[in-house]
Amino acid sequence: MAKFDVSPTVSELRSALKRIHNRHPMMRARIEGQVSRDWVVDVPFEQIEIAGHTAGEAFDVEAFYSEIAKPVLDISTVSWRAYLVTGQSDEVTWIALVTNHGGIDGRSALVILNDLDRLLNEPETWQSATLPMTAPVEKGLAARGFSGDRSILSSWPKETNWPVNQPAVSSRRIPHGFLRVLEPRTLGALHARLKQNGLHLASAFGAAAVKAASVLPGGTGWTGIVAPTDVRDDCLPAISHDAVGEYVAGINLLLGPEYREADTLEIARALQTQFKEHRLPSLLMDAEVPLAVTLATVDQMSAANNAFVGGICVTDVGDLEQLSSRAVGYSELLLMPSQNHGIHPVLVAIVSTAAGVCLSFGYSEPLQTRETAHAFANSYVKVLEALAA
Repeated sequence: MAKFDVSPTVSELRSALKRIHNRHPMMRARIEGQVSRDWVVDVPFEQIEIAGHTAGEAFDVEAFYSEIAKPVLDISTVSWRAYLVTGQSDEVTWIALVTNHGGIDGRSALVILNDLDRLLNEPETWQSATLPMTAPVEKGLAARGFSGDRSILSSWPKETNWPVNQPAVSSRRIPHGFLRVLEPRTLGALHARLKQNGLHLASAFGAAAVKAASVLPGGTGWTGIVAPTDVRDDCLPAISHDAVGEYVAGINLLLGPEYREADTLEIARALQTQFKEHRLPSLLMDAEVPLAVTLATVDQMSAANNAFVGGICVTDVGDLEQLSSRAVGYSELLLMPSQNHGIHPVLVAIVSTAAGVCLSFGYSEPLQTRETAHAFANSYVKVLEALAA
């Protein structure tokens, strides 16, 4: 979901979305076949659902997200849909894109939003040529010499598995997402502090999750974190950053109870070391995962499990200003994969813009409670603000 600084009309936005749909193959894709499950690129724009929603004076972003995240996206038909939130007139204040994460990841969502903003505000600089379909990243990584392990979910020590609040099968889970925003001066101070200590922002975002994890019930002191990383430049040939698709691998990070009371910078240093050490193993992705493994993983993810099996997900999606090479016309971004899979107790997605740092938090009821998720977010923000002070 993105909030416009200058609101386009519904007709302007629909016209722009049609052109972007025709530019990116994965936006025209659907899944075909019961066994091979191939992407087929043949979906016309007219088949995409673009729904309207009139907002009241006090538009509740969190409630709206929960409503639009409930309906399942039928990927045998389309790979995305959109909701246009309007005020009292025909002008759109928010746009919400619902995508299939297996085909369009969070970084690709930023590419779409960047394309949309540039087309609306600087149409003369927008590249209109249709892009080619990219090969799966697993094949691109294999061409670089990385071989897969024929698994989907990473194995985590039981000590990292937080208990769920209430077990529930996937059909009974309700995804939720909400937003926190750090001011630009906080981002600047945070970046300066980390640079002074030879650290990257991603390590601080992970360290804040380690500190905030103390509010999660049932903790053992062990903290597992999965940090998605962009692998487009690791492929052979490298994948253009203008492409839209699924281009991430997960880096597994693990800290023990000895870091429970550690300084945030100390935690960041430990995580940064693990980022470097664990990145190469994260590229061991296999393009040919057996169907039986996939089905078994689906069963595991959709069952009424008693624990979250994947640690906390912290994804530093990127800087929209750097991607765009210009100031973009969005003041807020809620970028949140639906948490129906029940793997993570909470997910944090970070997008930097000229407006500051947009921190999106996601969870799923009844596996997690609203109170716990918001307490985690409040603690997370306080840790980053203290680090920037």
